[in-house]
Amino acid sequence: MNREKIIETNKERLRAISAVYNPITGEGSTSVPRAWTSIEGFPLEKMNLPASMYNEEFVQQLTELGATGYLRQVMKCETSSRNLIKLWLNFCLTRIRHDFEYWARSMTTISDKGKGRDTAFTLNRPQRIYLKAMEELRLAGKPIDIILCKARQWGGSTLTQLYMLWIQLVHKRNWNSVICGDIEKQSSIVAGMLAKVISHYPTWATGGKQLTTSPYQGAQKTRVINWSNSRYSLGSAQKPDSLRSEDISMAHLTEVGLWKATHGRKPEDLVQSIFGAIASGPYTMKVIESTAKGVGNFFHRTWIDATEQRNNFTPVFIPWFSIDLYSKPIDEKDYATFVSTMDDYEKELFRLGATLEAISWYRDKRREMPDEWRLFSEFPSTATEAFQSTGRRVFRTSYVNDIRSNCVPPLFVGDIVEDREGKSKFVPCLPGEDKGEDLLRVWLMPEKEPSLRDRYIVTVDVGGTSNKADYSCILVADRIAMLDGGVPEIVACWHGHIEHDKLAWKAMEIARAYENALLVIEANTLETEGTEGNNFEYILNEISGKYNNLYSRTSLQEIRQGRPRRWGFHTNSSTKPMVINFLVKALRDALYIERCIETTYELDLYEYKENGKEMGAIEGNHDDRVMATAILVWTCYNHPLPTHINNNAHNIRKRKILNEASM
Repeated sequence: MNREKIIETNKERLRAISAVYNPITGEGSTSVPRAWTSIEGFPLEKMNLPASMYNEEFVQQLTELGATGYLRQVMKCETSSRNLIKLWLNFCLTRIRHDFEYWARSMTTISDKGKGRDTAFTLNRPQRIYLKAMEELRLAGKPIDIILCKARQWGGSTLTQLYMLWIQLVHKRNWNSVICGDIEKQSSIVAGMLAKVISHYPTWATGGKQLTTSPYQGAQKTRVINWSNSRYSLGSAQKPDSLRSEDISMAHLTEVGLWKATHGRKPEDLVQSIFGAIASGPYTMKVIESTAKGVGNFFHRTWIDATEQRNNFTPVFIPWFSIDLYSKPIDEKDYATFVSTMDDYEKELFRLGATLEAISWYRDKRREMPDEWRLFSEFPSTATEAFQSTGRRVFRTSYVNDIRSNCVPPLFVGDIVEDREGKSKFVPCLPGEDKGEDLLRVWLMPEKEPSLRDRYIVTVDVGGTSNKADYSCILVADRIAMLDGGVPEIVACWHGHIEHDKLAWKAMEIARAYENALLVIEANTLETEGTEGNNFEYILNEISGKYNNLYSRTSLQEIRQGRPRRWGFHTNSSTKPMVINFLVKALRDALYIERCIETTYELDLYEYKENGKEMGAIEGNHDDRVMATAILVWTCYNHPLPTHINNNAHNIRKRKILNEASM
């Protein structure tokens, strides 16, 4: 856009923002399709009503006859003030079943945040965006399954809670819900809000009955609403035992990005135990909501799956510029000057929908924040920005996004075992058990008839054996495309915790299955860990007697001088930058095909440390897949291309000594 077009578009956006929003009349309400109508004789005659209301014969007759005509012709009664009020209240009860915005404004009382007073709940702009997504699912008769990635300070959790309460009070009976936060304090805040709404609920809507709640079977954190016999249970991810997940129809899981995995329990385990109790159908709800807290965690993985339609959740993102609080006024006469000073990123913000006033506020905020990535995390303009976790990335975001486009679910998930004849056998895991660790994931099975030597290369990054230690990772690459000028492709990955001797033997079995692949095991971790790695050199020596294509880092000259062979790839201050820098180049130039989505998450979390020299995962995360991939891709390009096997020799070959010097 040129400057004049930007200014004119901005004025249109400001007019839309400042337009009248009155949920009582329905003016400015956009969450559901609506139509203006007039009903003569009502206290409020002209209303913008939800289109679904016109399916009600009661509403059709009122629209046609008016209030007095309806009393006379349909109800056959006098048009007294008392009868008109009763008819109006019946109309309001009908409307609240179709019009959540009207119900929220006329029937609920909440605390006005930061102002120390009670007020009726009137939806703000981002809340109306979120409500529209929920209402589209409800009106379509679908489960209301939402994953909400949000900026701060606009009341997404409040809207979720009240929407669930609306269903429990207006639409359903015996319709139970669960609300689970990261800590108990979040649940107690929710409890206070729900208690206030229920205690102030107008009695004319309940036939004169005062709404109350009581503990369910003595459990204070599970309350029963007397009017609808519906329950809501409050709990936290840190203390999930208090949650009653049996016979529930709705669940709201808040700030899921903060949920931490602990020994024997992962966030997805708790989520599954809650959601598993919900029989999906109309008016059921599953809401996963959070501000973004890095990549690779449960919330991020679920968000990615939702955006790529690999699960049933509808993704909803609320950018910071949808929140009216984040705006700084600009005098209209200064528009031209402001537009002329906008940089490329600010122009992109305007293209995304931000006003110049919002961009003015953001410009000041950029000056305050020490790191741009922190600004993106706190005030994201897009979901991609929201999930950024570091400002010292080793691998550029654009590079990682490019290779992520090739990631697909594996064709096989299970394990590899040796059968009675000594042959490798792929055994799939049982249904429902394909989501955890300690599993082999395969995108391409090995060729049944070996024809190429060193077509496949296997690398192993060795972790610890305890649950809190780094994971071990075994990766397999297929290099057949390199014979025609193509690039290697990741075809299998094993990831988990395992004793080191079992890890080495598992890697050997996988390498054997993939045409006796070159097996490159990172050995330095096991040699320097002390208690966990002090016997690994013996393990590798034992394997070398059983497997004839094991990588050795001892040079040929050292071998001739009688020095013992040292098996495995040693990652040190020299070789680590070498393989990581090569991986940066490989991502930039598309020198390999990635299939494992989890690897791309680790790439997003891999950073330069504060000293500017060391590299590794952000604190609290892992980089085992990154290191296994870096060594694997480097080896693919620094080892001779695959060669045809001499079948006349019955595929028997002597042990090859492969090392960094020979490569």
